[in-house]
Amino acid sequence: MKKVSLIVALIALCGLAASTFADVQNIRLSGDIRIRGYLADEANQQLKTAGSAQDTQFITQRTRVNLEADLEDHVLVVVTLQAQGIWGNSDAVAPNGASSRWNVGVSEAYVQLRELFYSPATLKVGRQELNYGTGLIISSVDQMYTFDAGRLVLDYHPLTIDIVGAQLANVTTFSQNDPQAQSDMLFLNAKYEVNNSVVKNIEGYYGWQSHMRGTPGPSPMLLGLRTDLTPVENLTASLEGAYEFGNADATPPAWALEKDSTISAYLLNAALKYTFKGVAWTPAVNASYTYASGDSNAGLAHGVASAQSIYNNRHSFVPWFGMAEGYNGYVFAPALSNIQIFNLGVSAKPSANTTLALQGYYYLKADRNGAVSSDVNANLGGLGVLTGYNDSRDVGAEIDAIVGYDYSKDVRCQLVYGAFLPKGAFQNQTNIGSANGVSHVVNEVRGEITVKF
Repeated sequence: MKKVSLIVALIALCGLAASTFADVQNIRLSGDIRIRGYLADEANQQLKTAGSAQDTQFITQRTRVNLEADLEDHVLVVVTLQAQGIWGNSDAVAPNGASSRWNVGVSEAYVQLRELFYSPATLKVGRQELNYGTGLIISSVDQMYTFDAGRLVLDYHPLTIDIVGAQLANVTTFSQNDPQAQSDMLFLNAKYEVNNSVVKNIEGYYGWQSHMRGTPGPSPMLLGLRTDLTPVENLTASLEGAYEFGNADATPPAWALEKDSTISAYLLNAALKYTFKGVAWTPAVNASYTYASGDSNAGLAHGVASAQSIYNNRHSFVPWFGMAEGYNGYVFAPALSNIQIFNLGVSAKPSANTTLALQGYYYLKADRNGAVSSDVNANLGGLGVLTGYNDSRDVGAEIDAIVGYDYSKDVRCQLVYGAFLPKGAFQNQTNIGSANGVSHVVNEVRGEITVKF
């Protein structure tokens, strides 16, 4: 299947070049190669509790080739091929024991039509990246997510309106009895830019996701507001809040503890950064606070079967997509649900090519009787287990030390050391098959080199 996908992708790329050769005005070819190595100690807390080995080390590689073609003055085509895999690991082994098979696919493929109906309108149709605000709700900044979507951008400067319709999943077939299981997303974003003011911009947004038909799952809706500020010189700040509502899950059965199946949750984020310009090393201080509401999971907290308490999560914020890696800690990498995140950090540039940073995080539950977990989409990070449903709010603390070095304008190296210290929420767990809990420090070292061309 993967071989067929690669052949189709190559044919599509070659076909694009062949069929549009006569009309192409400009062609730009670019790409990047990223090699990243991991060394993690105590990486899976649940395995450690069971007495199994869990230390790990591996190297991943991602290679992307991007082609942009200007077909006419108002028509742009973008295609990006991506191959990624783990060194020494594949789904097939050659007769001599070696293998070079990676996961290969199309990470971007869209057509952009500028001035579609009239000058302010731009339409992008196809697989594409989406970024809004700081990435709290939707972000492709780490290239983990691309969206199969149609996006209409209306530019009435200083007001910009985005209208996005995307299909998140689709398993339909051409069958008379097809259940038509698919999941869709609608997202509307309006941004107003302000000049010569403390307030730099104001954004409002509305989002809706449908769950897969025929399967239980939440169908969340969002209303949110964000802004960027510059209160004084060298100080930047951002504020964002979102209210989530809609259907939490399937209709609760008669025996469920919670009869209401509607979501009522919210997400808050505040961040600031002060840069000491004109000072040696250009030091900077940053701080942020994130709150994602949670619920008590009262059934599990009091020994009731999990099936009964599954309907008691309507106040837990449902994350839309995973955060950019490292945004809230490289090691724990928390999911934005039932959690408070306190962050304080410093950074400096001892030379033009070198950046040093130290980030500290402290995690608390939003509801002491709820659970907290790592983001399941994190590249490497997380404890491989939920916290217990006990009454401790203290989840843990993390320290990340980061060194970045620009070998040239196209070559960047980075070294990260992270340590996560679990606290009381990981003790006396009742829901992961261990009555003893876990308290081992999790260490991770990550080094990478990225080359752009």
